[in-house]
Amino acid sequence: MRKDFLIVVITSPGFWDGEADCLEELLYAGVEKLHIRKQGDAKETLLKRLAPDWSSRLVLHGGKEVMEMAMRYGVPQVHGHWRAPWEMTNTLTAGSAQPIGLSASVHSWDEVGQITPGRLEYVFLSPLFDSISKPGYMAGAGLLKRPKGVTPCKLIGLGGIGQHTIGQVIDHGWDGAAVLGYIWEKPELAVERFKTLKAIVEGHGG
Repeated sequence: MRKDFLIVVITSPGFWDGEADCLEELLYAGVEKLHIRKQGDAKETLLKRLAPDWSSRLVLHGGKEVMEMAMRYGVPQVHGHWRAPWEMTNTLTAGSAQPIGLSASVHSWDEVGQITPGRLEYVFLSPLFDSISKPGYMAGAGLLKRPKGVTPCKLIGLGGIGQHTIGQVIDHGWDGAAVLGYIWEKPELAVERFKTLKAIVEGHGG
């Protein structure tokens, strides 16, 4: 059983009726990290609904422009480009008693190697498998097999992860998996599909 394996859910880019209800159901079902990747007013619309009860599990996508929003709603983490956090760390604690954690996205093991240890909560490395949400976006060669040795932060696999591939992510020693297409290609099954992944992780050896 991999009790320490993290399943991250990323919202779909667009906004749809009933989405806030669905996201809250996912949080009730046990999602520990919900990444809110939205444009414009949709981001704050979801925060107004979810932050009062679930702020500790939320992560905002963006850069400096979302720092103030994160502090205002008590969101403890922001996710951006892997190079951006070095600039953001100078301003993220302004007016805040609690530092905001940072995570980022990378697309190669070389980029992972350039990250300063201790700066990030974790990174998304993608695509591990052929993307579900982006047809034609193929798996990156050599990404799935995690190199031996110490890494600068936790590694979360992203890209094409679903019930038939998450076991491979666990077997290769990753710290977690981020899911998007598998969850949102059928929104009416989102909670059921998350529970399926959670059961696979809980029942997996390791």
